[in-house]
Amino acid sequence: MYATFNIPPDFKGACAKRDFNGAKLYNTYYQWVAIYLVFQAVIFYIPRSIWLSLEGGLMKFLAKGARGKIIESSCEKRENLLKTFQEHLHNKYNAYAAGFIAMEVANVIVVLAMIFATNSFLNHQFLDYGPLVYRYYSVPEEERFGNVMNPMCNVFPRIAACDYIRFGPGGGQETKNAICILGLNMINDKIFLVLWYWYIVLTVLGCIRLFYRGCQVSSSRVRYVMMRAKMHRYFKSDTNLKHVKHYIYHCSLGDWFVLYQMSRNMNRRFFADFLVVLSKRVNPHPHFECDEHPFTKQQSAISDDVEKCDINNQHLDITYIGEEIKDEKDDS
Repeated sequence: MYATFNIPPDFKGACAKRDFNGAKLYNTYYQWVAIYLVFQAVIFYIPRSIWLSLEGGLMKFLAKGARGKIIESSCEKRENLLKTFQEHLHNKYNAYAAGFIAMEVANVIVVLAMIFATNSFLNHQFLDYGPLVYRYYSVPEEERFGNVMNPMCNVFPRIAACDYIRFGPGGGQETKNAICILGLNMINDKIFLVLWYWYIVLTVLGCIRLFYRGCQVSSSRVRYVMMRAKMHRYFKSDTNLKHVKHYIYHCSLGDWFVLYQMSRNMNRRFFADFLVVLSKRVNPHPHFECDEHPFTKQQSAISDDVEKCDINNQHLDITYIGEEIKDEKDDS
């Protein structure tokens, strides 16, 4: 069976086009829509699968036991995490950050490639598909002059003239012509309309993301501001903030990226404690006192439990420590 746009001239149904620029058009690509969509899904997943392979479960390992509101053996976990970071991660993960950025670039490239691949798949009718459909439906039906065709019908015809080729009783070949109803195209045209707008959204967001990532790579100040925005409520001491700022300004891009990913996957207060102690041990500010007391200038009963890192304290709820310290200060 072959389908063309050669609808009989006296046919008055909707979505019927007689010719395509004066020539026959054998429109068969809609048969492969389902396979093409699966192909696109596989292509879009490639950057993620590569990143999962490169990442190797690092964040899952580092954040193990430190995600919830209640941290068991928090001081012991902090010390083990500090040892792991200093021995195995410090100044060794620039390639890790570069790989993540490369996959973000790959995401944008894949979107752009799929836009042009889809345009080729639909006989070069996809690039302006969204605007044409919007323009068509934005005009009231009574104001559509002449033989203005719905762009969705042009790309995915719902009615076509089909030639059935068969063999008769005598063994000869005969051709029967009939009107075919392509019901599935009523869904396909809307799927690709959604895809058109979705590709535009992904392209814009991807470019914004790359610009944002470029600012992070080129400016240590931007990296510090991002880290502070996540942790500002937990920095009770200006001195602690100075040490963190000094460390972020002078650490490698790979170290910062690993720390930033950790901040997104861990209990934030636990991570703030870890970051302050790390900054004071690895690269403290030379002009400020370094006492490794993360959150308070004066040791209180609660801060003693947190900062002295008593290994015998096997259960520590650090969710409300900040509020308790504040209440103690108010009482005094």
